[in-house]
Amino acid sequence: MTRTIAALSLILLRSAIAAPIDFETQVYPVLKDNCIACHNKTTTKAGLNMETPELMMKGGETDKGILPGKGAESIIYQAAAHTWDSDMPPKSNKVGAKNLTPEELALLKQWIDEGAKHSAKQERLFAWQPLPAALKAIYAVALTPDGHFAAAARANQISIYHLPARALATRLTDDALIKSGLYKQPGIAHRDVVECIAFSPDGTRLATGSYREVKLWKRPTAALKPAPAIPATPPGKFSIQLAPPNVANLINTADGKTLRAINHVGITAACISRDDQRIATTGTDHRIKIWELATGKLILEIKGDLASESTVMDRNRTAAAAALEVAWQKEAITRAQKDVTDLEARLKKANELAELAKKALEDKRKDAKTKADAKTAADKAAKDAADLLAKVPADKPDEALKKKATEAQEKAEKAASDAMLASEALTRAEAAITDTANEIRLVNQAATNAKKTVADAQAAQTTATKSLETANAAKTAATAAQANALPALIALTFSPTAQQIAGITADGVVHVYSTLSASPISTTPTAPLAGKVTSITWPTAAGWTVTGEKGTFLCADLTHAAWSLERTLGSGDGKSPITDRANSLAFSADGKTLAIGSGEPSRSGDVTLWEVSTGELTQELPEIHIDSVLSIDFSPDGKLLATGGADKAVRVIDLATGKVIKTFEGHTHHVLGIAWRSDGRILSSAGADNAVKVWDWTIGDRRKNVDGWDKEVTAIRYLGASDTAATSAGDSKIRLINSDGGEIKQLPGSKDFMNALSSSRDGDLIAAGGQDGVLRLWQVSTGKEVGTFE
Repeated sequence: MTRTIAALSLILLRSAIAAPIDFETQVYPVLKDNCIACHNKTTTKAGLNMETPELMMKGGETDKGILPGKGAESIIYQAAAHTWDSDMPPKSNKVGAKNLTPEELALLKQWIDEGAKHSAKQERLFAWQPLPAALKAIYAVALTPDGHFAAAARANQISIYHLPARALATRLTDDALIKSGLYKQPGIAHRDVVECIAFSPDGTRLATGSYREVKLWKRPTAALKPAPAIPATPPGKFSIQLAPPNVANLINTADGKTLRAINHVGITAACISRDDQRIATTGTDHRIKIWELATGKLILEIKGDLASESTVMDRNRTAAAAALEVAWQKEAITRAQKDVTDLEARLKKANELAELAKKALEDKRKDAKTKADAKTAADKAAKDAADLLAKVPADKPDEALKKKATEAQEKAEKAASDAMLASEALTRAEAAITDTANEIRLVNQAATNAKKTVADAQAAQTTATKSLETANAAKTAATAAQANALPALIALTFSPTAQQIAGITADGVVHVYSTLSASPISTTPTAPLAGKVTSITWPTAAGWTVTGEKGTFLCADLTHAAWSLERTLGSGDGKSPITDRANSLAFSADGKTLAIGSGEPSRSGDVTLWEVSTGELTQELPEIHIDSVLSIDFSPDGKLLATGGADKAVRVIDLATGKVIKTFEGHTHHVLGIAWRSDGRILSSAGADNAVKVWDWTIGDRRKNVDGWDKEVTAIRYLGASDTAATSAGDSKIRLINSDGGEIKQLPGSKDFMNALSSSRDGDLIAAGGQDGVLRLWQVSTGKEVGTFE
């Protein structure tokens, strides 16, 4: 009755669907959502590939999938309508496929009835228009590895922030968009929305992806340029006079009186900010100190330099990697010891069975001999009785003898049966001896191997522990060295806003610091051009200047310098090798290769690889997924590429061959984020099914399913070389979790749907953004929000 009603419904729906049906736009999306996840070139269940009409006509193990012009007789339609032997999609499937609705069934049947034609894909032509200025949501976020720059993509605008200076550095501008007349004002990077951005490992390049194109932008370098001589500055309201060894006196210029003494150990230089609000001093204690001029109160203490900051970051990462290795080997020991325990229990059981088998064998041998002897005796008795009976004359039957012969024969037959059963039992007992011996041999071998695994893991843990001790010592030493890394400075100067301060060494190296964050900004040698330097000033917002034997030179303020467009990958039109939108980007660890994930929605998921230095397309990997590639990440050794797609699958590609070597299934919605752990053993994926799945690459299987989100998990990133992963989600949560699914903490401040997340190389800085258009920054070690940019 149900199928009859369904058939009547389809007849009514059939008449309501306009002809002809277009495969690409009407039929394929239905098949993609509910059929193709199990019937594609990678996963071809029952030998049936449903990605094209031609492949469906070819069919699979059973028969042709579709018969053009005969929808009702086509197996694919029958299976979808549940009128065939096997209903499709199967109940409780792992890919979230659902039964086709009556409307979808009618569409499928009509398309087959019309001949199952493969409509050609048509290139979409656009008349580009300016995007509305009201689009402020952040769809992509990136941090440089050193944590000095953050980038946020809002619509087709990309803002780059200098974090130590806590300021907007620049908005990227493609001058071609201005020249084309599409936009009148600078600050526009692409024609369409930017959905992915990524900094190179050295932080000098930014890749930005949009419709059929990816642009590479280059960071400016600290280059000295000749500049006019700086005129003498007229005396200000205050001046500073050094009174070595430890004092700087604040002087009232008008009357020459000392207003205040500033104490600084081994003082070597001092200066006053242009607004007369701050005093800076430096000395042999390897510090720059910022004081409030009006009160003499210490406001800020600066120490270290760029090199020592980088060293500390590297040592922290190395120590984290060593700790991760110790934890992994500890886990390996636990697993191996459990295997040994299980095998020992199995061996004990096998030995017990062997003893029982030996006892049973002796019993069976005795029983078999007894019954064989009984058979021999019974056979003889039966023969003797038969012989006696044979001698009796036929005309003088002996009923008693006949009865005796019959009984003897029956006893002989029973004895034969008993002997045969006893012999079979003996054979089984002998086989049991062989089986238990084999089991003991196999278990002993397995136990030997397991014990070796334990020993190897223990040795590896010992090595890892020593490495951790060495790494922690190096980390401690680097931190201590950083405290005294700020070199001896002979002169200081504030920037016009007093938000930066520059100091120069006797050998002409200029160190610039932020007076907002106390962080180093740049280190620039000047002696090769300027010769022996006699002074340093910061006359304008353009940058600081040094005057030396060879003249005066200007160095631009890098915190506000524009990034330049280096090159564009892809043509931006239908001929571009980047299909549809670039949804995901990843640089290889050496920064030489850029991977781009794209694809036509509901049709293909493609990956292209490009040489960064030349812009050359080096490898095309078409149709890696059957829907758009939404997330991508290189393995730490650069040999593998992991991708997540709108087809709900995670795939791992061997870049040497370009082949998919592993597919992980389990997500029931788009895979929005993917990340390798630093040791390459763990891969995690974030999904629109409100879950994170952790995959153990060493065994090729799922390790953990992590839930706890109320909406889509939009991004995931392992922090430094640790086992901690940061996630962003549509429920506004920024959660830190580990590979076993444990929640470490939630970071405060986010209030809206969060679309993207990034982290620094050491994992201590996280940036994230979402629908409210606010870029938020957190320091992981403290769990505090440390900055916002709107």
